[in-house]
Amino acid sequence: MATPLAPPAAVMPTPHSYAMCLLHADYHPMGGDCWATTLDWQLAHHHLPDAEARAEYLLEVERAMLDQYVRKFLEAPGGAQ
Repeated sequence: MATPLAPPAAVMPTPHSYAMCLLHADYHPMGGDCWATTLDWQLAHHHLPDAEARAEYLLEVERAMLDQYVRKFLEAPGGAQ
């Protein structure tokens, strides 16, 4: 089973540590809901080796960030011509 993406307990982040957030598709200080979403993702992908799990999580966050950016662009006046 892959280990969680979160740091070990000795260096556990504070509730406001900056990280890549899948819930909000952003890099920001993570709160409880953000960490819960990260943990849910980890549990759903426990079959992946650690390095692959980290890479897949970051890729998923980056995709969500790009989707959000493109959506805002397309919704802006003159965005989709």
